[in-house]
Amino acid sequence: MADIGLDSEKINQYFNGEYTEKDTSYIDDIFCDNRKERELRSLLSRQFDQLLPDDDLESKNLDYILYRIHYDINTKLSERRESALDSFIKWTLRVAGILIIPLMVLFGIQTFNKSSLSRQTSLEIKAPAWSRVAFTLPDGTTGWLNSNSSIKYNGNFNTDRNIALRGEAFFNVFKDKKRPFVVNTNEVNVTVLGTRFNIASYDNEKSIEVVLEEGKLVFNENDTKKSYTMSPNDLVIYDKSLKDFSTETVQPQKYLSWTTGKLVFRNDPLDVIARRLERWYNIEVEVDVSEENLRWYATFNNEGPEDVLNFMKRSLNLDYRIEKPYLRPDGTYSKERVIITSGTK
Repeated sequence: MADIGLDSEKINQYFNGEYTEKDTSYIDDIFCDNRKERELRSLLSRQFDQLLPDDDLESKNLDYILYRIHYDINTKLSERRESALDSFIKWTLRVAGILIIPLMVLFGIQTFNKSSLSRQTSLEIKAPAWSRVAFTLPDGTTGWLNSNSSIKYNGNFNTDRNIALRGEAFFNVFKDKKRPFVVNTNEVNVTVLGTRFNIASYDNEKSIEVVLEEGKLVFNENDTKKSYTMSPNDLVIYDKSLKDFSTETVQPQKYLSWTTGKLVFRNDPLDVIARRLERWYNIEVEVDVSEENLRWYATFNNEGPEDVLNFMKRSLNLDYRIEKPYLRPDGTYSKERVIITSGTK
């Protein structure tokens, strides 16, 4: 029986990669039409089921498709100009409520046709600059990605819980005694069963920080094979150049505050402040200050970089200047650069 109001032939051609710009426009229109939601769900679900054996229930888990959609959206957000961002976000918000299941099924059908959905396919979630991205993994683990960060995992994640991290992420790991959860960076890895922790491992920084809020985890150094079993409130700082780590007891909330949109400093020295400002605002910060042992307490919520710098200027007797981005010879733009200097009495 044909689906009333839908051109099934055109939809099938789109699934098979045999479509024109006019067909693409038609697909966009029907997926944005609330009145066709029920028909779309019915049609796409039937076609998706036909691609799988009845007993292949595990393969019907669509979580990985959702995360691939997240990745595609985040990639588009990072690559488009600001004017294009507005229209893309508005379009996404307008259709997300009615499209998430049809889109998952549509993406699943196209992926099946192209690659038979190898379970070893690598999937990635990204957080572009100036953003924080919430995620949920196929095993039920949730978390956040900080600015300029990404996680990558294989399509068989439910049986092999290994994550490759670049940047900073907070994980609330679903407990499973039979399947340890492992986060890998170039220099270290951490292994957990179920816990809440934060790990910051940016390529352009000299150290890696792991802080544990709840549960237990094992910190491992890849080269020397040194390890350390962390307890709640433990902070491990790994020095990349020395290939060694130190530990201390801290208040984890300071290191987790970014997940709620807050920028928190608690008795932090200027080099740490500069590094965190660079991450938070996607800028470059240089510190040229003669005073030693300057430390700062402050909390910010949605303030811009100049608001933070002005408050620092007044409270620490510092000064600063801002160098605007410039066009490099290769055609790319530099980041905005901030130089923090000693103030005048």
